[in-house]
Amino acid sequence: MEFPLRSIEVTERLPLSGIRVVDFSWIIAGPTCARILALMGAEVLKVESHRRPDPSRRGGGAGFHMLNQGKKSITLNLSTTRGLELAKQLISVSDVVIENFATGVIERLGLGYDVLKELRPDIVMVSSSGLGHTGPDQSHVAYGTLLQCFTGWSAQTGFPGKSPLIGGAWTDPLTGMMQAFVIASALHHRSESGTGQYVDFSMAETTSTLLPEAIMEYSMNGRVAERSGNNDELYSPNDLYRCQGDDNWVAIAVTSYEEWKGLCDVIGRDDFGEDKLLVTMAGRRNKRVEIDEAIRSWTMTVTKVEAMHRLQDAGVPSGPSQTASDVFNDPHLDARGFFHTHRSADGRDVRIVSVPWQFQNGPAPKNGRAPELGEHSSDILGEILGIPGDEIETLVGEQVIY
Repeated sequence: MEFPLRSIEVTERLPLSGIRVVDFSWIIAGPTCARILALMGAEVLKVESHRRPDPSRRGGGAGFHMLNQGKKSITLNLSTTRGLELAKQLISVSDVVIENFATGVIERLGLGYDVLKELRPDIVMVSSSGLGHTGPDQSHVAYGTLLQCFTGWSAQTGFPGKSPLIGGAWTDPLTGMMQAFVIASALHHRSESGTGQYVDFSMAETTSTLLPEAIMEYSMNGRVAERSGNNDELYSPNDLYRCQGDDNWVAIAVTSYEEWKGLCDVIGRDDFGEDKLLVTMAGRRNKRVEIDEAIRSWTMTVTKVEAMHRLQDAGVPSGPSQTASDVFNDPHLDARGFFHTHRSADGRDVRIVSVPWQFQNGPAPKNGRAPELGEHSSDILGEILGIPGDEIETLVGEQVIY
């Protein structure tokens, strides 16, 4: 059955144009969410202070520039009555509030959801924490890597018979991406119903969504899933194979008989392609060691990029295992507009990554440089809240804005 393509209206308006976000988050997870919202057109007001700036600002690293592109920065001293009042005024004319403080902090500041919905009844608020804001573990504070261990994610990562591979804060960007989806959904719901929402967002629960097989294996069969390295239950061969050079590898995943024939042609093993025992995935898994040795004998004679091109030309899914430098200089990503260069406030050109998507019938994502600390304080207070310049100067003198 063929389904007609739904026509999409061409627009020059980004999806979240007109949406204002007050962003109290820091480090990686929350800023990742706010970054995605900013790229989709939202006006993101990043709230910091000189006493408590976002730690990722340290050293002027590219990480801060990437995670906070397109945002505005305002410095507010929330420990002062006036600073708290200003924060509330901004929230009252905004659509979304994001925070990832430890459990109870935002409430102690006087900015809990019960207060915010009085300021703006249809506000959308997302509070992110390691283990949620209810239950016996609510007071525990954790970063992404620890949560990967807590949930069992790290226990599933590695090779059979070897220790788990612990490292890489994958939970943080995953959480940020999921938060952005949640906020977009909540804003859609608000447009239909007129009501806001409060979302208690657990990073541990988000990480657990990556483990459906392991969770089902234990809950349904009482078995603890073991680490499987690069093995795949469906596809064979499926692995990383060493190529020419120092620590260079190519990934190959054969998902059909046609791809298997293409692989045999490329590596010069027609005998494998004609072997009836290797027609099925199960048959190839039974001879995995022999097949891997044959593939490796070929890949060791070529570079990882050459291997990728020759395999892809034969219809075999493959790609090089890239270092950070490889990714940064990848001609395909560059041609797709994945990188952007921004001039920082101190005059440096900073090349940062964008998002791996584009709008089919609309403008490009709203890329822009990351803000300096408090760079937009006066503009935000003056243009959004209508506070006159002399009063703003007084607020600076009283260290309400600092």
